[in-house]
Amino acid sequence: MILSAKLMRPAGSSAKSNTLLVRLNSPTGPASAQRQPLVLGLALDRSWSMKGSKMDSVIQASSSLVNWLTRRDFLTAVAYAEDVQVIQPLVPLAEKNSVIHRLNSIQVGTSTNLSGGWLHVLRTLELHPIADGYKRVILLTDGNPTLGIKDPVQLIQIAADAYKKGISTTVIGFGNDFNEILLKEIAESGGGNFYYVETPEETGDIFFKEFGDIGTLYAQSIELKIDFPKGIDYLDLVSEVSSYQEPDPEETGRTKTLVLEVGDMRADDVKSLVVQLRPTKKDTPPNINISASYYELTDGAKLEQKTIDIPLDWNDDSAKEDADVVVEATIAKTGKGLRKAGTLLKEGYTDESIALLNDLIKDINEKEELAPEVLQTLGFRVSSLKNRILENSPTAAKHLVASASELQYGAMENFPDDGVEYHDQIFAYRTNEDIDLYRCPEIKTAIQEKMKEGYRYIVFNLAKSSYIDSSAIGMLIQVAGWLRKRGGELIVSNLRSSVKKVFSITRLESHIRASETEEEAQSLLKAWIESKAV
Repeated sequence: MILSAKLMRPAGSSAKSNTLLVRLNSPTGPASAQRQPLVLGLALDRSWSMKGSKMDSVIQASSSLVNWLTRRDFLTAVAYAEDVQVIQPLVPLAEKNSVIHRLNSIQVGTSTNLSGGWLHVLRTLELHPIADGYKRVILLTDGNPTLGIKDPVQLIQIAADAYKKGISTTVIGFGNDFNEILLKEIAESGGGNFYYVETPEETGDIFFKEFGDIGTLYAQSIELKIDFPKGIDYLDLVSEVSSYQEPDPEETGRTKTLVLEVGDMRADDVKSLVVQLRPTKKDTPPNINISASYYELTDGAKLEQKTIDIPLDWNDDSAKEDADVVVEATIAKTGKGLRKAGTLLKEGYTDESIALLNDLIKDINEKEELAPEVLQTLGFRVSSLKNRILENSPTAAKHLVASASELQYGAMENFPDDGVEYHDQIFAYRTNEDIDLYRCPEIKTAIQEKMKEGYRYIVFNLAKSSYIDSSAIGMLIQVAGWLRKRGGELIVSNLRSSVKKVFSITRLESHIRASETEEEAQSLLKAWIESKAV
């Protein structure tokens, strides 16, 4: 893990406030073939409103998730309505067909006992004996709780308490009738993700994205501390992340330390945190101390710590601003603004929500030249969200909150890797044997080396592979994510019948394109590259 930080302008600047950008960069992944076992719990809403295509798509996506997991992983599933039904007790996934069969047996009920289903899964995972397993609950609902615990404060506290015990919670809101503000706060306190599924067709993509997150985890329970020395006052946390302040024992009302509960982090990821502060100039300390602690899941959940000192320049009164900090501050401000706009809209303050979005758009446009590709995309997103409100879309508030969640840690996926200039040439990787858990690290290393050379369009020729296991599926998902993160794409080709069957069973074909031949894949990528250039 690399911990870095910098200020928007020198501490000695005449500006009244300043902005601190703190970044966490995780490596692309370990060289070891082993990873921590995943211990997952599904808490699925089966209330009456889930009947039909909603329930069918959830069952299908859950079945795909089962197939993506390895035999070292564990899964339990419950479905809740007026009562809680244990669909699958916690078992190692040695025999997946029976688990999928049980998922297909889910029948809809009436009410929504969200807390009952969720708490049952949390308790099951807490009592699981494997100490080094990574534990996460995926909680899916399409409505507000009607039975059990309904108090939002209590539900948020349940998530926070479980996360302290090493169990994170991802929340998926489905349809039009759930409370997006509550679900996002549950996910935020629970160290997981928040997703919004508007139509049944989107369900598989969300489960795919979630597996890509948990299947390549690098660090858990990241805690970041920023110590403010005398002469530097804390003003505000711009980024949307759980935090608390430790007071200065020597000065009433002053914050000594800001503690950020960043949550978990996958491999090959960047998290950016933005904080506003004010140099008082009553004192001129030499630096700001920042530390990060986390459990590294690639090393037996070992506790790691990183510490850096940010030097402060008190002599330079230059007004020049660091463009990188300005851009990340703009993204963080936009994320917080979208969440507030969603809350205003939900409470009936439509005009105020639109006015806030207009201010965000204006601010983005004024800074667009600093990072055109990133900020143009951001401005378009905010404008599209505003149009949803103007069109009286009933899901506008949900889209606002979901977009705020996506911007929680910046938009670094749009920035190129340091020192790497990506090009539009196509690289063909050809396997020479079957792919399993032990071959995956070697393949990932080979792909990473080609990406360091600037490749971001890759054809994966599987002609000589008659077998791929679930670890290989996870590897393909991760590689596709790497390439798409850098504006590229992955296409697999020459699938033998046995591998085609795996793609079909796991529904991987819905997420990664397959071609009959390598030549066809090359042509598809060339057409894709040409269309982007227009």
